[in-house]
Amino acid sequence: MSPYLKDLWIGDIWGGTSLIWLARNNSIFEEKSFSLDQEKRKWYKQLHETALLSQGCMNNSLADLSILHKIGVPLHPGKWLKVFSCFWELPNHDEIKINTDGVARGNPGKGGIGCIFRDSEGKVLDTLTQGLGLVTNYMAECKAIIKEVELTASNGWLIAWVESDSKSAVKAFNSDNIPWTLEAEWDNAK
Repeated sequence: MSPYLKDLWIGDIWGGTSLIWLARNNSIFEEKSFSLDQEKRKWYKQLHETALLSQGCMNNSLADLSILHKIGVPLHPGKWLKVFSCFWELPNHDEIKINTDGVARGNPGKGGIGCIFRDSEGKVLDTLTQGLGLVTNYMAECKAIIKEVELTASNGWLIAWVESDSKSAVKAFNSDNIPWTLEAEWDNAK
């Protein structure tokens, strides 16, 4: 459910409950009669006020659009995502391509790494996953690169093409400026 629909739903429940309660009290204690159509109009008015106050955006989906169109409230479209084309290239003959990622849930937080090793035909040669304990995202990315180089060396693969989504980690390894806590592991992996 989109944040916008959630706001409308919550506002509708609270507002609807309040309107029903007021109509009940007016009927019982003040002996005023009420019409269902009049209460519906009040309810829709309250729903529109909730829509105007909502900061949430709708999911740009047909389901959200049909619901919002049916109840007649203004649309709050979300930002459009940009779709980019990208291609995964195979490595050259006798090369190994390694895709790696390191992640921490929180920064710092419980982390882990993952690597996948492929040959020039795209066949998966090996994979690696490992939990790291408490780390930062940057340290997890660096640790992933070190572990993949270790596994590459232990398998006797000479030419490896390493890919990582962390620009800062790649830059650190290219300039030989890795975190000092990982220097010993890096020296052993090379």
